[in-house]
Amino acid sequence: MNILCLKSSILNNFSTSNLLIDELINHIKTKNNTISIVERDLGNHPPAHITLDVITAIRTQDTSKLTDEQKNIYNEILTSIEQLKSADLVIIGSPMHNLSISSGLKTWIDQICQAGLTFSYTEQGPKGLVNNKPVIIVSSRGGIYSTPPLDAIDHQEPYLKAVLGLIGLTDIKYIRAEGINISEELKNKAIEQAKQEISLL
Repeated sequence: MNILCLKSSILNNFSTSNLLIDELINHIKTKNNTISIVERDLGNHPPAHITLDVITAIRTQDTSKLTDEQKNIYNEILTSIEQLKSADLVIIGSPMHNLSISSGLKTWIDQICQAGLTFSYTEQGPKGLVNNKPVIIVSSRGGIYSTPPLDAIDHQEPYLKAVLGLIGLTDIKYIRAEGINISEELKNKAIEQAKQEISLL
């Protein structure tokens, strides 16, 4: 099993999503000892932003006018797409940032969502070109956004579902820990509940 594991928190060992991802990986290892993991730290080592020249080169498959720096970005994007396509399981750590996702994760999404490579436009709407595979999103939130009234301003989990569906990834499961900034008691309860959900996978 090839696993693509994306951590997007900037909090390192203080991160709830990182903690739960490590718990999830350890759980998977107890059930399958032949796994290969590509792990990326999008929080502390964010992907490169896309430029006009790079996106033009991707769509025309012509890198002749790119500078060396732009070629590095171009190759990074292709590597990100290949890592995604070759994975059997994708794990995404997503702490909520200002009602949405972290900037590092958003930039990775901008890299891998490329017309002609991971999705195509049709008369019926976009069609995903990435073979469907399980995605586990480890979601952490300071407040409680899964129920009214704050579910109306949750632009984290619904966005991830929509944008992953764009490229063909619809088999999505959430491991969620929320309310972690409300009180230490709620935080501990949320983490234990998330660990319990992981143990049942």
